[in-house]
Amino acid sequence: MPDTQTHIKQRIEQAHKRARAWQRPVLASYTWEISAFDAFQIIQNTDTSHYYFMTPDRTLEMLGCGDALVLSASGPERFQRLQYDWSLHRRDVDATIHAFAGFSFDTFMRPQKSMWDAFGEASLVVPKFLYRRYKDRHTLTVATLVSSKQSVEQYLIQLADQLAQFSSLRPTEEATPSYTRVKDGVDHFKSSFQQAKQLIEEERVEKIVIAREEIYQRSDDAFPFAKSLKHLADHQESSYIYLYQPKRDIGFFGATPERLIQKEGMRLNTAAIAGTIKRPKTEIEADLAKDKLLNDSKNREEHQIVVKDIKQALTPYTAPIQTRDTPQILANRSVFHLHTPIQATLETNASLLSLAESLHPTPALGGSPKRTSVRLLREIERFDRGWYGSPFGWVDNEGDGEFVVAIRSALVQHQFVALYAGCGIVKDSALEQELEETEMKMSPIKQALQFDLHNQGGTLDE
Repeated sequence: MPDTQTHIKQRIEQAHKRARAWQRPVLASYTWEISAFDAFQIIQNTDTSHYYFMTPDRTLEMLGCGDALVLSASGPERFQRLQYDWSLHRRDVDATIHAFAGFSFDTFMRPQKSMWDAFGEASLVVPKFLYRRYKDRHTLTVATLVSSKQSVEQYLIQLADQLAQFSSLRPTEEATPSYTRVKDGVDHFKSSFQQAKQLIEEERVEKIVIAREEIYQRSDDAFPFAKSLKHLADHQESSYIYLYQPKRDIGFFGATPERLIQKEGMRLNTAAIAGTIKRPKTEIEADLAKDKLLNDSKNREEHQIVVKDIKQALTPYTAPIQTRDTPQILANRSVFHLHTPIQATLETNASLLSLAESLHPTPALGGSPKRTSVRLLREIERFDRGWYGSPFGWVDNEGDGEFVVAIRSALVQHQFVALYAGCGIVKDSALEQELEETEMKMSPIKQALQFDLHNQGGTLDE
């Protein structure tokens, strides 16, 4: 630890000199190897903001605690504005540093008061402490925003105190709250479905994705973010696990199968995921369900629309993209999806955030044509999607990173918990099947929250 303290001091001294010369705050950071850590235990036992990201293969896990730098942006240009602000700060540090970022689904006609007020339309956070595991290597990065108005010694004392708190965590138990449903969202969903079918019949859209919002009120216990995330990590093996928790009882988390974009140098990876069927319990029934999904015209049409749109969105930035003619099956614990991996080689200097902007929303979450669908969704949906269905992920100061589509999710806002699920509507869609699909997609989150799925209370407000 003495060597670590020396290195941290050197980084802060260097940032302090730059801050004085440049007349603005400057990021300082230092990374060192540590022994293995338990991210869920850290979340459970620390009273601070938390940011979490884990890949489906479980080789990459990142947990951010506290805020060293918070950037925000709003309006239709929120991606570009956040990229510009991040580009100013990421050059401050000589070593690799990571930031978590998330965006709202849309920026128009948002209500003045919303359950999403703490999130904004675009946010990027460099955590004060970043626990990172890549394969078998565990590291801890400490970061702080250094101003010339405060002495180097003051920064060192603050960081030492905070590190000491993390080094002496006392295990605590997370209670399991009880829940009462106050809105099931069914009537709103039925109305949205009828309007969506009308738009398709009028040939105003080819496909449009409508969402359902279900809201619960919970008991006064602190929300068990750690327990819920661990349940998702243990049971949703093919999904990304994510959390954005800016305050103690405010957070957005979930388990999504859908990667939006991954950038590593000039290599890009994304995927089309659209078309869903319930996963049966027996192997024979599961094989039959896979065949049914692969040969279902409605689901294949919905899937192909997504593949086509993703390729079109990336074309201005990449070499020609080749994809397989037939989708694969992506297996989650409760559902099967049609899945087409898409790889590309970048031929421009496009940033990760600009690529995410070009892809968002894919027809899997918005519709086709994209702009028309998003505009019409503002008219037919009567709630704020917030960050549901939007890009969430991480980016480093080299420009690499990964964003997912934030679905299969829940929003915690003090005593209220909102669940979200969406369905792609095309000309052959049937209402009861789509409603059943929303239930399938919400079930992993309900299980993680330890709902009594047979006794969810009545609908008080529709």
